[in-house]
Amino acid sequence: MNLVRDEEILKLIDASPSQFVSVESLAAHFNISESTIRRELKKLADLHKLTRVHGGATTINFSGTYTFERLDREYLEREKSEVEIKQMVAKAACSHLKNSSLIYLDASTTVASMVPYIPKNKNLKFVTNSPTVASRLMENGLPCYVTCGELKLLTNALIGSFALEFLDKFNFSTGFFGTNGIHYQAKYTTPDPEECAIKVKAMSRCYEVFILADHTKIGNIASSTFSDFSRPTLIIDKVDEKYKNLIKNIEIAM
Repeated sequence: MNLVRDEEILKLIDASPSQFVSVESLAAHFNISESTIRRELKKLADLHKLTRVHGGATTINFSGTYTFERLDREYLEREKSEVEIKQMVAKAACSHLKNSSLIYLDASTTVASMVPYIPKNKNLKFVTNSPTVASRLMENGLPCYVTCGELKLLTNALIGSFALEFLDKFNFSTGFFGTNGIHYQAKYTTPDPEECAIKVKAMSRCYEVFILADHTKIGNIASSTFSDFSRPTLIIDKVDEKYKNLIKNIEIAM
């Protein structure tokens, strides 16, 4: 047990502007192997002196700078924000559409931005809990099913037990989801617990999951967590280095 090194690790984390240090940087700092550093971090985490995360460690009480979002914004308001970035992210998302697939599209304005870029020659069929997304798909000659459920006008989403039961009938090759927040502790979040339940259910029916977002979602926390960072691939316009170390799969839309 190297008490001096343990104390130095904790000091390095505290001194970091992001309160995060990577395994790689610690190994270089102490001139020891990454496996040794991982053992040190596990030991310190077991003693509740730090929090282990993918690629490194943070302080035990890390929250960082964040914005808490408890209430949804109206759909049309969200649709008009960061339009060019949404289009860029949507185009990148469409590159992941596989031939002859059943695709789930979330009730997200960024996901809705995919519709004009979806190719019509891939024999695709869609399921969505958004009447707006469904209408746009049909207008573009793309077949879709719409979940039943209670319509939440504010976010243009169908929610509730009927929607959950409907989703149990399908297996999706790929699902595309929006998020209100991306935060180290809270992970991917949305304000409404009922919309959260729909996201969780739909994701559980997908073999591949993508979350579409713009950089303004980084550091936001909404009331309900619908996914951790381990499974989905995040498609985003840009992200700071700290989150590159925390999120397992990231694609930067160009």
